[in-house]
Amino acid sequence: MRPFLRFPSLVAIFAVSLLSAHAGDRFSYAKTPGRLPKGVIPTAYEIRLEPSIETASVIGRERIELQVGEATRQLVLNSTDLTITSAILRQEGRPDAPLRVEAGETQLLTLTAEEEIPAGAYQLDLAWTGQLTERTEGLYITRYTTATGEKRALATEMEPTDARRMFPCWDEPVFRATFTLTAVVPQAHLALSNMPQTDEKALPDGRKEVRFGRTPAMATYLVAFAAGEFEALEDEVEGVKLRIVTTEGKKEQGRYAMEATKQILSYYNEYFGVRYPLPKLDQFCFPGFPMGGMENWGAIFYNDTTLLVNPAMASQSNRERVFGVVAHEIAHQWFGDLVTMAWWDDLWLNEGFASWMGTKVTAHLHPDWQMWLRAAGSKEFAMALDARRTTHPIQKRVETEAQANDSFDEITYSKGLSFLRMMEAYLGEAPFRDGIRAYMAKHAYSSATTADLWAALETNPEKPVREVAANWTEQPGFPLIRASSVCRDGKLDVTLSQERFTINQKDAPALTWQTPVTLAPLFALNHTRVVRLGGEPQVITFGTCDDLPKVNLGGAGYYRVLYDEETFARLSRVAASLPDAERLNLLADTWALVEAGRLPGNRIFELVRRICASETSYAVWRQIFSAAGTMDNLYVDEPRRAFFQDKGRGLLSIPLKRLGWEPRPGEPELDKSLRAEVLETAGRWEKPEVIAEAQRRFARFVEDRASLPGDLRRCVLHLAGRSADAATYEQIHEWAKRETSAELKNELYQALASNRDPELAQRTLAISLTDELAPNEASGLVSRVLHDGEHRALAWAFACEHLPELVAKLGVMRANNFLPGLARAFSDAAKADELEAIAKARLSPDATPSVEKAADEIRFKAALKQRLLPEFEAWAKNR
Repeated sequence: MRPFLRFPSLVAIFAVSLLSAHAGDRFSYAKTPGRLPKGVIPTAYEIRLEPSIETASVIGRERIELQVGEATRQLVLNSTDLTITSAILRQEGRPDAPLRVEAGETQLLTLTAEEEIPAGAYQLDLAWTGQLTERTEGLYITRYTTATGEKRALATEMEPTDARRMFPCWDEPVFRATFTLTAVVPQAHLALSNMPQTDEKALPDGRKEVRFGRTPAMATYLVAFAAGEFEALEDEVEGVKLRIVTTEGKKEQGRYAMEATKQILSYYNEYFGVRYPLPKLDQFCFPGFPMGGMENWGAIFYNDTTLLVNPAMASQSNRERVFGVVAHEIAHQWFGDLVTMAWWDDLWLNEGFASWMGTKVTAHLHPDWQMWLRAAGSKEFAMALDARRTTHPIQKRVETEAQANDSFDEITYSKGLSFLRMMEAYLGEAPFRDGIRAYMAKHAYSSATTADLWAALETNPEKPVREVAANWTEQPGFPLIRASSVCRDGKLDVTLSQERFTINQKDAPALTWQTPVTLAPLFALNHTRVVRLGGEPQVITFGTCDDLPKVNLGGAGYYRVLYDEETFARLSRVAASLPDAERLNLLADTWALVEAGRLPGNRIFELVRRICASETSYAVWRQIFSAAGTMDNLYVDEPRRAFFQDKGRGLLSIPLKRLGWEPRPGEPELDKSLRAEVLETAGRWEKPEVIAEAQRRFARFVEDRASLPGDLRRCVLHLAGRSADAATYEQIHEWAKRETSAELKNELYQALASNRDPELAQRTLAISLTDELAPNEASGLVSRVLHDGEHRALAWAFACEHLPELVAKLGVMRANNFLPGLARAFSDAAKADELEAIAKARLSPDATPSVEKAADEIRFKAALKQRLLPEFEAWAKNR
């Protein structure tokens, strides 16, 4: 854990004093926050590594070119879990100066000279040793299953602050430098890094020394290295060498990602106005990678499930997932790599933009996937978090490494995406693109802040950017737009006003936004009005009193809408005939207003009832399933659950009849995904004929892999696993252990975790303590048993009993979220008290933000449960 939270250095205190100014400032190296002194600047690293998988150790040395700006006796940089064996400062014309090594307890390495170091250019030579673990931090060992047995390989994960675990460095994003890496690996291993390999030399001991080219100046967290028994699929686009690198036997499954890469890279080259600057782009995947992807410059790392598509077993969701993640990570080659946020409080410049850009290119190249419509799902999740007291601004105040870890959340990603979409709609597509091009050109190979982005976009005095945008990124939350209509003199006056929208917050600070609000008459949606709404109400007059205002056209706005009672009633009556986006945001807003206690439950129940009879949109059904799933989770362990599920089965009768089990000739691609979700939901709601058919199809799948289409596989395995007896459970388990497809292996273990038998659930939980799965996947089984198997008390007790063993398998970021993530499933306020007590006694202080969010959510759900479930039961009895 990171004890520097308790013992901040003078550097950290100084950095904190700069943060409030930094949020609105243009980039300045000297004013950028951070814990490292700015007087010493690294410009180039030459690194040599000798890692050994067999001994789980590494020997390293490096030469760092430095510019010392002012005289000092100390060099302060970052190092974690490395034993420094030598530190020498060199300068041409002067004798070598050995440095005294002082390894601090705060991930800082202090090197002290006997005499003062004058300003000038130097070389710092360091040597060290370290241990390799399977925790996905820095350089680590990963295990995976192949047709010829278990294999091990080396990989890296540096973001946000783990490069210091592989080599001593100035591990803050503002310290950009070049990197030249040399590694010693077994002869049979394929090694890769950010740049192409430039040299390879055989060594007498059967190993080889591999050298890679020098990178452009970049942040330390983008350094990448991997080595193992890999294979590669090769291609090229617009002069850039492309490789999909996989573990053995899988390279052919990279063809879909390769074709996607060629399309995406070409689109970005044109959109950004700055071509991809490196000579090659490797995309490497392996089963144990803990995230969807990591944007290392020129060497993106993925999990198998987010890069590979097996044509024989692929699903529509599989293809969409791969395309979307590849689009996101390649966008980072510009947003994050070419231009890097100066400090972690501007992380959204990386993640929000990559999320927006990935959605934009996917929507452009695959319009039938309806990506902007479906992006509402992640926006809704972000808004649910953003309405609570535990939210934070997009530009989150970051003082420590632990807080940098906490920044990787839905506010940074999905609120960032949604805000950018709203700004693009406000400015117009072409002016917005021109601003992005100017931003890229000006800040290439350097750092930037949010204020630099505003400056690049601010080109039209009639559409101010900073005035509109600043409070969206610098303050938390978002507005509720009230829309009230009244007929005056034969015309309809619509009054718009705003206030802060909150859930489960008492006495929340009042905030105001400059909000671009779009609205139009419902029966003439092409007559769109755009109003920049601030603190004062505005009145918009429509042509006749027969007009019906629809606010937030297309759902591009990041705000809720509350209509007056009569207007809502009229909208509700015609809701089923509204365009998809308008139905979707009307449903989403109504559900959120019910959750917040601003509307009675019957508003959402009636609206869903009206829409469902004819609903065919995948995105709209996802919103309905989200709300229904929340209610079903509130009913877990409640005797009244059967009543809710019976009503839910009735809700699904129409889509079940329309979709059935078999795809129809020429049906929309999204119907394949919708069919699976409808069937899986019906099975979870105990529809017997669906469960029986899933069991029958599973039995056939065991005998014939080709019998089950990819779109239905997850659904069938989940439902079969949910009801499996001990013999079937063991059959699934044996299959899962030997399966080499990461996607199918994941689905088989999920089937085990879904089982409703407590004794079998205990067997699944026990797997998490073994080496059967990669460490992060093993700990994930506990969450699956709790959520998918609905064994909340059982999994919680197991997690508390084995907490040290489980979190030891995880990197710091995941370890801090592990227990709070489990607790969020509960809707009993006493569980929040229990979590806080456990956190105080057993968790690191770094876990505090996750604990606070989980406790707040539990207490909110406890209150919602008491209010909403009786409302539903009273309403449903009359239907």
